Amino acid sequence: MNTQALTATSEFDAKRWRAKFAGEFINVDGHTRLGPTEHFGPLRVQRPFYPEGLHCLHLYLLHPPGGLVGGDKLSIHLHAQTQAHVLMTTPSAGKIYRNISGIKQGQYVDIQVEDQAIVEYLPQENIIFDDADAELITTVNIQGNGIFIGWEITCLGRIESDELFQKGGICQSLTMTQNGAPLFIDRLSLTAPSDLQTGRAGFQDKCVYGTFVINRNVMTSEIEEQLFQWQAQQNEIRSLTQVAITQKPDVFIARLLGDKAEQAREVFESLWTLVRPHVIQKSASAPRIWRT
Repeated sequence: MNTQALTATSEFDAKRWRAKFAGEFINVDGHTRLGPTEHFGPLRVQRPFYPEGLHCLHLYLLHPPGGLVGGDKLSIHLHAQTQAHVLMTTPSAGKIYRNISGIKQGQYVDIQVEDQAIVEYLPQENIIFDDADAELITTVNIQGNGIFIGWEITCLGRIESDELFQKGGICQSLTMTQNGAPLFIDRLSLTAPSDLQTGRAGFQDKCVYGTFVINRNVMTSEIEEQLFQWQAQQNEIRSLTQVAITQKPDVFIARLLGDKAEQAREVFESLWTLVRPHVIQKSASAPRIWRT
């Protein structure tokens, strides 16, 4: 490579801020522990917490800069070994700022769930600022009888500050496979302004959307009526939020549209509290960071 090419590469790298966290979770005599980890850049985890006992490890993923500018890339890898149980969350919203570099900014999450392991991935929302150019890619691979419970909440702009998402783009996907076979594939590609933001078949002028998934047949006769009552209640008491639930073969899906991230989190937390005992036979224990 010639000197000019080396200089161009160095300038390109200088515009990017890469960060990575990779963690393995293992079960030792009924105690889920944080095994080997790898990290570089501004991405860390706090020490593990055990509010439910030693069988379930709560972990908080920290990104001290608080947001991504053009060229920034976060890579998150979680691997739960057999019989391990981990709940991962974040202490605050992620922020995808205005991009002036011309280089995409993004977050890439890869989750591996081994047979009889449980991963609950419950981050707080991502806020996409006007004129961002974002990628949010989440891939979940499940083996055997592993369980994944997860949600994603995304805010287009900041409506409470009258900062709408009027320019920019987002490419987002959530892919879940089990034993190598596709189970759930959800993709969004949006360049603002877009009819998708205003259309009745799209976001209907709402700026907050979310997806909640579980790789289980949750809507059994035991809980079906409770779920429909819950859905009706949420749509009645939260006028700014619309909620829908669907049971597909081996995957439970809830979706929401709204204008307030706080309400979206409350809706999904309420649903998680309702269904968790039926899925993993354990009552919900909310991470204390959600209350601070």
